[in-house]
Amino acid sequence: MTFSLILAIITCVIAAVITFVLTQVEDKNYSSESSLANLFSIYIIWLPIGIVVIGIIVLVWRYII
Repeated sequence: MTFSLILAIITCVIAAVITFVLTQVEDKNYSSESSLANLFSIYIIWLPIGIVVIGIIVLVWRYII
């Protein structure tokens, strides 16, 4: 259970950092559709992939130890 809590906290921190980085970028050709597409790709595609990869790493780590 502790591991799940730590993983959730790390995931939230990573998502917050990515969001802050994306919102700080100044684009002269700003488009809300482009911004929405960037956030969509991060939260819907890359974040779950990252969670699965971290989960696999943890499973391998536990198996080795």
